[in-house]
Amino acid sequence: MLIKHKIFLDETILRCISASDKSDITKDTLKFGEQLGLYETYMLEASAHNNEGILKQIEFTPISSHTDIVVLAEKFISLEILENKNMDVCLNIAAALLHDCDFFVSWNYTHVVNAKTIQGTKIVAMLEDLKDIIICTPTMLLQE
Repeated sequence: MLIKHKIFLDETILRCISASDKSDITKDTLKFGEQLGLYETYMLEASAHNNEGILKQIEFTPISSHTDIVVLAEKFISLEILENKNMDVCLNIAAALLHDCDFFVSWNYTHVVNAKTIQGTKIVAMLEDLKDIIICTPTMLLQE
């Protein structure tokens, strides 16, 4: 029996799926989109609502923001991993952690796919006794 990894998609992935440019990022995102059936996919309900048109082609589980997610998101700010102005990013990562996702998939190098956030997420997961999550780009998950 094949076990599907759980992945969390942030909005940067959705924006790239709908992009019309021919960049490597867009090409890799579209290839990744074709492989989403290999994964159990999650997204925050707010992100899903903002991108309803794109999501007609993606099977996913929406996550509603609740108190536990907000409290965990605030930990990223209190530990100075991210700033208060990045609360949306914190909420997404917190939701992924609390739903035991294996991967957090993003193109947001500024706030997510960088050493500080990756290390900080590992620390938060450890402090809260949560499963570690791998933060990566779609390119890193492409399968031949």
